[in-house]
Amino acid sequence: MSSKKETVSLKKALTPIHLWTIGVGIVISGNYFGWNFGLLESGYLGMIIATVIMAIMYLTMTLGISELATALPYAGGPYSFARRAMGKYFGFITGVGVVLQYVIAAPIIAIGIGGYISFLFPAVSTVAAAAIMYIFFMIIHIVGIKEYATLEMILVFIALGLLALMYFVGLPQIQMENLFSSDSALIPGGFAGVWSALPYAMWLFLAIEMLPMLSEETRDVQRDMPKGLISGMITLLILSVLTTTVAIGLAGIDVLATAEDPLPAALAAAFGDTYWLAQILASIGLVGLIASFSGVILAYSRQVYALSRAGYLPSFLSLMHKKRQTPYMAIILPGFIGLALVILFNPDDLILVSTFGALISYITMNLSVLILRKTEPNLNRTFRTPFYPFTPIISLILAIIAIFASFFANITFFFVCIIVFALASLYYYLWARHHINEDAPEERFSKEQNSSTITPND
Repeated sequence: MSSKKETVSLKKALTPIHLWTIGVGIVISGNYFGWNFGLLESGYLGMIIATVIMAIMYLTMTLGISELATALPYAGGPYSFARRAMGKYFGFITGVGVVLQYVIAAPIIAIGIGGYISFLFPAVSTVAAAAIMYIFFMIIHIVGIKEYATLEMILVFIALGLLALMYFVGLPQIQMENLFSSDSALIPGGFAGVWSALPYAMWLFLAIEMLPMLSEETRDVQRDMPKGLISGMITLLILSVLTTTVAIGLAGIDVLATAEDPLPAALAAAFGDTYWLAQILASIGLVGLIASFSGVILAYSRQVYALSRAGYLPSFLSLMHKKRQTPYMAIILPGFIGLALVILFNPDDLILVSTFGALISYITMNLSVLILRKTEPNLNRTFRTPFYPFTPIISLILAIIAIFASFFANITFFFVCIIVFALASLYYYLWARHHINEDAPEERFSKEQNSSTITPND
């Protein structure tokens, strides 16, 4: 990559409130859609157990990556952490996991948007709704990060307000028999049911870890990034318990397990299809999905941009808009790939692929916390992980457990994921490792470290 491209850098515009907004916004669709697909095997109690397990994994991981983000404040985020700790190959594989996670997450959310629109306008197709969303938000992200963050803040506060309204209306109407049915086991699938629900419980938290990819666009990354990550995670933890309890308590397992619009469906089951809040959630409630959809586009574009800037992906994917300072090709091309996936696959299957990619990056990020503490104890860390080393170890163990939950949920897609990473490894050894740009920030920083410290082999 030529040095000329490096003259156009990402714009520093984000503050702590922006980071909290983006962190909550990119995940909040998990409350509106996706988590319910694990209910048939888990039931309410099993889903709550799975949610708590995943909440622990994400909370402990958030504390670990807060440390990494202050020490390695680059757009590569997860890729740059693993690159520094374990070498180029593991950095690349981590980046592949992140790209897979977000490029696949976008069509999942787009399908959810289509489901909510169909609740109001049955004649509107999912593909048409998804195409409109993709085009609109690709334009927004090309226009600029500050403009996106302002719009995201509006969407997130509306989505949070609607969830709070649902809790206020729904909590007094919860039916205990919907939560704990006497006609069947508390956890229909037993231990395996909880395990199979883990990828869907992840959907209530998945993507909060994308915030370090905004390090180069944060005004004071050392101080503000930990604030954004930790406050966002606490917010999501509270929402996850309330949403699952209220929705299941109103409608029961059978209604929600296959619903593409679980929150309006829950309210409609309790109060009728014409109930005002069900209609509002199906219409204005779209903003929750839209907030996450726009955040996912931001996430995949930054990881694709960083990998391309470093030479792991073709250089045209890191082309920058000279005026807007945004990586427009990293926004556009994955968007068209995601739109094709909307047409070809079901959302419950795509969730398994997205979460598998995410878990690969979670494993390598937690390992990076442990490795860098040992190999580089003097690395500048303005935030240090509380209760180290237990915090990253707990997250690492739970991530390994969760990755094999995909095997129980759908063995075919589990092996599809294995094949994808095998092909990515082949691509790395045949092409990518021969085209690495040593002047990219993540690579340059690691190269400086290599000059004084021995690191793992590639």
